[in-house]
Amino acid sequence: MPPAGGRFWFGLLLIAGAVFGASFALMRREERRALDTLRALDLNRQAQRPVAEVASALRSLRLITVEIDTTVTVEKSDFSWRGDVSAKVTVPVRISFGTDLSSMSVTSISHSSLLGTGPRGGPSAGYVVRVPRPTRIATEVFSEQEKAEVEAGGLRLRSRAGEYYLGLARRDAGPAARELVLLPADAAKVEDVTREQVEKLVRTITGDATPVRVIFEEPAGDAP
Repeated sequence: MPPAGGRFWFGLLLIAGAVFGASFALMRREERRALDTLRALDLNRQAQRPVAEVASALRSLRLITVEIDTTVTVEKSDFSWRGDVSAKVTVPVRISFGTDLSSMSVTSISHSSLLGTGPRGGPSAGYVVRVPRPTRIATEVFSEQEKAEVEAGGLRLRSRAGEYYLGLARRDAGPAARELVLLPADAAKVEDVTREQVEKLVRTITGDATPVRVIFEEPAGDAP
């Protein structure tokens, strides 16, 4: 074959090889793009579980509770010419707060695409969940663990006057515990723990990677 013809066929093979290589690279790129799209759709399906299903699952749990351990101190005293007497009791108290999920509906949950970052840096779909603010549901007073102090002077006898006022302090410990108002740090802890518990429950239904934001929709209450 003449040299010119050889160069022609050699050039044609080079062109064909280049076209094949470009086509192969394009096919690989399209394949990766398709796989990425499928993965994104799969993640989206996981995050976009129907809100009715999520609401039903949360509603079946009924109540989320948080406990705060604290103390209440009550002091009774009397001052007279016969002498002074005072009695003080400090009693451990456990206050339980609850968030009622039994009335949740589909309107309590909504989808959002701006709650987090997806595996490739884009926005990740998740849920916004609105629940009642936690309120006090029970107050326990551990009277058997009380610490008592009695002081009596002058003509006042500890065995009589002291015990009388100690009895008054013990009597008022229960009502004082029920009227106890949490410190701001303890109140914030109740809300933080409640929020974390609801978020964890939602993720057990929708998947661990699902972004969840919990919003309290009712004013704070502190019913005994």
